[in-house]
Amino acid sequence: MRRVLVVEIEELLFDTLHTRASALHVALSQEGIDADFDVVHSAHRGVTAAMALDRLAAARQLDATGRELVLHRAATTASRVFDVHAPSFDTGVRDQLVALAAELPLAVVTRATVEEAQRWLAAADLEASVTAVSSLAGLDAEQQATAWHDAVRRARAEQGVAMASAALLVGARRAGLRTVQLGDAYDRDRAGYHAEAHVASLAEMNAAVLAGLFPMPHVTPHAS
Repeated sequence: MRRVLVVEIEELLFDTLHTRASALHVALSQEGIDADFDVVHSAHRGVTAAMALDRLAAARQLDATGRELVLHRAATTASRVFDVHAPSFDTGVRDQLVALAAELPLAVVTRATVEEAQRWLAAADLEASVTAVSSLAGLDAEQQATAWHDAVRRARAEQGVAMASAALLVGARRAGLRTVQLGDAYDRDRAGYHAEAHVASLAEMNAAVLAGLFPMPHVTPHAS
């Protein structure tokens, strides 16, 4: 059975958090919402803009139309910045992903658009290592399962292992993927979701971790 490792690449490989938090902060200000930047930055860590809004008490002043406008402005602002300045990437993480891709097909999900992510992957010399790209952009927590499922389908796999921050893994689990939380216990507890495995860094992701996610079925011996 073909399996694929699906990794959420932002804040792991690409340095996008400050840009995304700044874009959301500006969009909130334009809608008359006064929120401290450090609070917005913390809320955006490890999640999409839509999920960050759910974390922000100040954003509860928004009605549905205001919320949609804020998210649209934040996405547009971030994309304009990335069009001019592609996010920097961690070469060590890049090399680790290449090594993993040699052992198991590798797909990615991203908070960027598919087109943006493909440009970034090419710049990081990862384009040949990634079999599929799927976007979480514009999806709230309830809709994200579709992106994870799409990544597995595009990789032509039957089973998937998702690796991301705890909050994003909720959607992966709904899509039927086995889950590995990347990061610290704070993120896990904040999301209220416990993954099937946990690694503090990508360097800990190895064959033993993957094998543990797919235990052999129990076989009852025949009576003699």
